[in-house]
Amino acid sequence: MKMMKLNKLYIFKIVSVGLLATSLSCSDDYLIDQKYDGLTSDIVYSDPTTAQATVTSIYDALQMDIVEGNMKGMLYPNTYSTLDFYNIGSDTFFNTYEVPTDFDGLNQLWIKMYSGIVSANNAIPNIQNMIEAGTIEEELGNRLIGESYALRGIYFSILASNFGGVPLVTGITTTSEESLYTPRSTQEETFQQVVSDLEAAVELLPWSYTSDNVGRVTRGAAEAYLGNAYMWLGDYNSAIAAYESLDGHYTLEPDYLNIHDYDNRNGMESIFEIQMFSASGAANWGGNDDNMNFFQWFTMPLEIQTYGGYTVPTAQFFNSFEAGDVRRDATLIGPDMEHPDSDINISDYPMVQSNYGGINTCGTAAAPWNPEGRSGYYLLKFWRNPLVDASQGNIYSDQNLILLRYAEVLLSLAEAHYRVGNTATAESYLMQVRNRAGLTTLPTGDLLDGILEEYRHELGGEFSTWWLLRRSGDHENYIYDHFGITIPAGKDIMPIPQQQMDANPNLVQNPNY
Repeated sequence: MKMMKLNKLYIFKIVSVGLLATSLSCSDDYLIDQKYDGLTSDIVYSDPTTAQATVTSIYDALQMDIVEGNMKGMLYPNTYSTLDFYNIGSDTFFNTYEVPTDFDGLNQLWIKMYSGIVSANNAIPNIQNMIEAGTIEEELGNRLIGESYALRGIYFSILASNFGGVPLVTGITTTSEESLYTPRSTQEETFQQVVSDLEAAVELLPWSYTSDNVGRVTRGAAEAYLGNAYMWLGDYNSAIAAYESLDGHYTLEPDYLNIHDYDNRNGMESIFEIQMFSASGAANWGGNDDNMNFFQWFTMPLEIQTYGGYTVPTAQFFNSFEAGDVRRDATLIGPDMEHPDSDINISDYPMVQSNYGGINTCGTAAAPWNPEGRSGYYLLKFWRNPLVDASQGNIYSDQNLILLRYAEVLLSLAEAHYRVGNTATAESYLMQVRNRAGLTTLPTGDLLDGILEEYRHELGGEFSTWWLLRRSGDHENYIYDHFGITIPAGKDIMPIPQQQMDANPNLVQNPNY
């Protein structure tokens, strides 16, 4: 990503290296980047096309360096911290809740989120000035401002979900030295900022876009993340209002397996997802760009590829699904099981043909695929691209990454109604999700425990499970009850990256790190 100066050079020392106020890219189709050099702020904010490009650049915080930021900064905490998954490589510390302060995945996420935030900070007032000057149509300008507010709110939400309170940087430029060393706000203050941003976005965003803009943040995404922020703040009635506004705009996929289907990008259940735009479906090492990911390579069996397969589900997770829950076989695969996606035949992989006689199962009960301490079970949600064949060096996929979907909203509605004493309504929302999973009765025992179990089984291996457990406040009991493990004091939350601590002396580390 090439960077340029739009107004004054705005270097914010919240990251270990300075960030320019914005980076410029343009979208002709979806959110595919095109680069523009040599543009001044007078040019950028006098033309609707380049103004749209500045807003498109805010999305780059989710697309650049998909490995470190999105995988290690978001997916790792939400899979490994639940103890339903573990890392077969060097990042095993998540399972002991001893994440080092110099773990670069968290640092890269911090840098990416703030790069998007400062880009949004720059766009909001400048596009407002364009509206007032008549250089952009009011409807388009307001939509772009809405996107900027929504993305800033989402990025602050991601940061607060991982780290707790973070520095609230919302200004466009400054000459004040003190502002370069912004201290942390509290977690509550951070989510209050998220509420403010998303409430503003809701008033400006459409529910849907034309086909050439699919993938941009919608009012539905803003309402859903707004509901999440209210949940973090304990304002459950406001959360209910935000979540219930999505009724009629989204619906559950009838078939759970179809949610992550390679050909089902931006499906009926998807609320917000990271867009991938590779011309082909696979590329080898070094052939990737910021429009591809290698999540599939991280979850496929080693027997299919020459290396990789670092994210491993546990046998305990596999066995935790209720009898008849269709989500198990759409989420995990193990010995004697065929891949449930008809587009993927395990027998087609060259290494399986050469080494395992062309069997069409993920190993067998007699000879499970469990080398190097693996469990023999594998995550299917990212293993959906038939073009990815790691044994041939093709490891990158253009499968989109779903950050938020409607089933999560329904489960959050169940939790919110439970919190305010609407037990029957909570059960109704819970059963919408369970019915789709093939389950016809309420879970036994405490209803909140049942909701937490639904988060686990509905969203396992995705981008929010641990944050939802932590948000509930019952996560420490959950881990002890399920695994007999006591989370060390303060270690349920990620450490502030040491690089940021070194760059900003006013940052205070989370306790016990």
